[in-house]
Amino acid sequence: MQQLSIDVITRWDADAATMLYEHFYGALVSYAMRFLPDKESAEDVVQDTMASLWEKKLVLPNTAALKAYLYNSVRNKCLNLIRQQKNERMVPHAVSEYEEYHIGEDDNEQVFSEEVYRQLFLMIDQMPPRQREVFLMVMEGKKNREIAQALDIASETVRTNKKRAMAFLKKNLDKETLALLFVLLDVY
Repeated sequence: MQQLSIDVITRWDADAATMLYEHFYGALVSYAMRFLPDKESAEDVVQDTMASLWEKKLVLPNTAALKAYLYNSVRNKCLNLIRQQKNERMVPHAVSEYEEYHIGEDDNEQVFSEEVYRQLFLMIDQMPPRQREVFLMVMEGKKNREIAQALDIASETVRTNKKRAMAFLKKNLDKETLALLFVLLDVY
């Protein structure tokens, strides 16, 4: 298997097609099967997603953006398929469970529902005051040094409070909300 390279992918040639298939097809089918009841439907969604990407020939800045685009597209196509089909074999709760996370029409902007933010801020409100203060500044994009200066505390104290806050959130948030938090904060 070739090393994944965004430069090869964005050439949109035979090597790009091979690389996309080798690196993503199996994992995307498995991911789609979390939403859909059968492998055939999951494969159809993944093939449709890859074909759509190929037709658009998007220029993506890096492999992280490519992965995000593929996984979000597969999830959205699965949810659309569930909505369209009123078949009893489909899993109706999957729509409501994952509907809160979706990609906007331009496929560049992640839209988080109010429920995700509500859950996050409920947890933040339960943190000790100093942890909460540090964590909110982290969410604003401030660096440890900036936080330390603003609060007149040592950088090590900032790191400790940040670690404790993240441990608290890991313990108390569901996996999807926590994953979205990591994307939002870009901390890990």
